[in-house]
Amino acid sequence: MRVTKENVIREEKTNIVLGINDIVAKVTLREPLKKRVFPNQGFALLTNVTDLSCGSPVKTDHYAIIIAHRGTSLKTSGRSEYHVEPKTMHFVTPGMIHAYTEVSNDLEWTMVLFKRSFIAESYIREDIFAQLVELSPDIIPYFTLTEERYDVFTKMLQAMTAEYDLEKPLSFQFLKLLTVQMLYEMNRTCEECLNNSSRQLSRQYQLVSAFRKLVDEEFLAIRTVKEFSDKLNISPKLLYKAVREETGHSALQIIHNRIYLEAQFLITSSGYSIKQIAYHLGFDTSSHFGRFFKQCSGLNPSKFKPNNE
Repeated sequence: MRVTKENVIREEKTNIVLGINDIVAKVTLREPLKKRVFPNQGFALLTNVTDLSCGSPVKTDHYAIIIAHRGTSLKTSGRSEYHVEPKTMHFVTPGMIHAYTEVSNDLEWTMVLFKRSFIAESYIREDIFAQLVELSPDIIPYFTLTEERYDVFTKMLQAMTAEYDLEKPLSFQFLKLLTVQMLYEMNRTCEECLNNSSRQLSRQYQLVSAFRKLVDEEFLAIRTVKEFSDKLNISPKLLYKAVREETGHSALQIIHNRIYLEAQFLITSSGYSIKQIAYHLGFDTSSHFGRFFKQCSGLNPSKFKPNNE
């Protein structure tokens, strides 16, 4: 089939964004605890998550607040990459491509999954909700919790679990209020991290953060470090230096990692041909895309895909 603009991927027409029930089905919980889910209300509380079973990148249609109690994992989330450690919290927003890899065997996390619709207008205004979920663009949505902050979130999670299990009148409404409270506490934690971290307030950190954000937005349109540095109004040399010092990677590697993440996501989730995916990602030929993918993964795209074409 000849790939044209008529048959190239149009993401709004694909069904590759996972809902809460899809994520619930993917994770494994330590018995005897159960998955606490309101399937038609846009909410789930997953305690003692021990296996994520989702190494391939995914996109979801809901928010997630995740508290790590034990175990470690490498988390890639949009433009960010970080190692998840015990007594930390991270936040995932709808539509953001993300993946967990290098997951340790002693994993124990709690995940609060919710849609915007779960928090009705009577609980919080739209503009206030937007402020709570749109964290500062200058920081990675991953926070190391002090003992005091970890205790605060642990008690809220215990209160959520109790409300769900009691099945008393107004328990559902209390879960909504506790979710809003958790969002406020998350923002307080975010502000504390900003105030206590000179590194996150440095000019170099903000520059690299702006570069990562731009890569996430423009990686399909532009590919060279020179083009990105021009958009940031700095020299390529300065960008190379700043990115290397902040991340340990080259600026070009950051660009290639984002393309590779998208390629993984499309290969495993979209159902489109390798040729269509190559065209969508801006490669002249599927052979060119194949060489790029093999350089990143050690595999040909057709071998990576669950069902070879």
